[in-house]
Amino acid sequence: MPSEQAKKRAAAKARRKANKLKAKGLSAEQAEAQAASTVQKGVEKMTLNPRNTTGSYASHPLSRDIKVINFSMTYHGLTLFEDTTLELNWGRRYGLLGPNGSGKSQLLNAISDRDIEFPDHFDIFHLKSEIEPSDKTALEAVMDVDEQRTRLEAEAEWLIENEMGDSDRLVDVYERLDEIDADRAKARAARILHGLGFDQAMQNKKTRDFSGGWRMRISLARALLIRPAILLLDEPTNHLDLEACVWLEEELKRYKAILVMISHSQDFLNGVCTNIMELKNKHLRYFSGNYDTYVKTKAELEEHQMKRYQQEQEQIASMKDYIARFGHGHAKLARQAQSKEKVLKKMLDSGLTEKVVKDKALDFKFPDCGKLPPPVLMVEDVSFKYPGTDKYLYKNLEFGLDLDSRLALVGPNGAGKSTLLKLLVGELTPTSGQIRRNGHLRFARYHQHLGDQLDFELSPIEFMQKEFPEQLLEVEAARRSVGRYGLTGKQQVMPIKNLSDGQRSRLIFAWLAYTSPHMLILDEPTNHLDMETIDALARAINSFEGGVVLVSHDFRLIDQVADEIWIAENQTVTKWDGDIQDYKEHLRKSIEKDLEDE
Repeated sequence: MPSEQAKKRAAAKARRKANKLKAKGLSAEQAEAQAASTVQKGVEKMTLNPRNTTGSYASHPLSRDIKVINFSMTYHGLTLFEDTTLELNWGRRYGLLGPNGSGKSQLLNAISDRDIEFPDHFDIFHLKSEIEPSDKTALEAVMDVDEQRTRLEAEAEWLIENEMGDSDRLVDVYERLDEIDADRAKARAARILHGLGFDQAMQNKKTRDFSGGWRMRISLARALLIRPAILLLDEPTNHLDLEACVWLEEELKRYKAILVMISHSQDFLNGVCTNIMELKNKHLRYFSGNYDTYVKTKAELEEHQMKRYQQEQEQIASMKDYIARFGHGHAKLARQAQSKEKVLKKMLDSGLTEKVVKDKALDFKFPDCGKLPPPVLMVEDVSFKYPGTDKYLYKNLEFGLDLDSRLALVGPNGAGKSTLLKLLVGELTPTSGQIRRNGHLRFARYHQHLGDQLDFELSPIEFMQKEFPEQLLEVEAARRSVGRYGLTGKQQVMPIKNLSDGQRSRLIFAWLAYTSPHMLILDEPTNHLDMETIDALARAINSFEGGVVLVSHDFRLIDQVADEIWIAENQTVTKWDGDIQDYKEHLRKSIEKDLEDE
């Protein structure tokens, strides 16, 4: 049976659905019947929802801020949040931090699904899936905002009827209506798509002809055009190149409503966020400022907390010692001991300062690979185009890689970065020229599709034993093989399908490391990883004896591990004369120039 909470949410959803249908011209009876049918399906879906959320909405119904007290959530029976406060204020841009599997994405899902019923004037856009493939062009798909326009017009009418014509809410509504006005929407949509990497031809291409990653960009562009009251972004940079990341950072730092974002990129969080929400021990804590400010503030708070803890422990030890020595001695001393005993009891009853417990740092390690005499890999006059096409991605490439090579490959999407990695490892064959590899050279190539090769019904331990039956026959050896990559306790024995994306990525690194590679070929390795894991990966790369070729949109990881920056562009690769921060500033200036020329 549906819970009372599910029934209330369904009823509220029915009212919203009916109002939208009435605004489109349906009669009251037709609108209510159609809404009831749609929402009944929603109720059935809710009864099967593994997420259970409770809490009390504590803000004024007309407020532009959100506050939910006693917020709790379980997922598959596991408690993720417990009696905490969810607070989102208008005009703030929040970065949501927490370890993989702690519940960050489920929090965004709970907000998006209105597990706690928010007032109707909060429209929510949760970027978690790509735009549906259809015959609409990318530009048409972004401009498909009729539903939002109808909702905003109805809200404006309601505000005027209720004598709120001079409210900030009405100003916001009119601004948003202006932004999606048919005459202005096309220009804005084209500008947003251009910033996300779509040239003129791509903007007029049908959405069904794009890959999932590009359709995700279209969905993001639509969110930026709509400008919802609450914008929820879960790793928005995962499908972007560095140039698009810089453009998006500049765009989001001007977002005027409520933005909640999960991102593994410290650089991106620093550029966008006004506040940080930290999810730790099932509670949310709030910090003002960007990521760097959060780190500094947290360190200062923990230092003060540790001093208070030490002072309290010294005071308690002193009082206990006095009570033990004089509690039954001279009458005067005994009275003082009794007094101290009362003070001690009062301290204990009021609660003591908790000891600061530092999170245990992950310790990734890629095994020693041994030495190979150079040249390890030589690219000789290589040109490449995909069969059936006339366009060459590369022409006449000439370079070599050794076990001391540490390079990051950057450049716009479509330039062929992933293609070059496939050429290096032999998954693709050059159209002309040759790539000579040392006969003993072993690669470990990380890419986003490796997760598809996991058997989701197996546990991590079972998977590793299946992949390496001779080395990991014993369960304890298999436990160690995944434990050093941060999969511990129940995570080692639960089905892979129940792991978070970040936990699956850790399993993939354990798998690759066990192959003892000479060269790491890493294509966007930070997707789905939290910051702790990214830092562990950086330390592992820096202590690795072999070569590294990295493609990543994470400026900080590149800064940590790359000795050279190579740009893939215009059918070749060229060395960038500077570090990755110089390259970022170069991209930012190019974006500013484009905006000035518009």
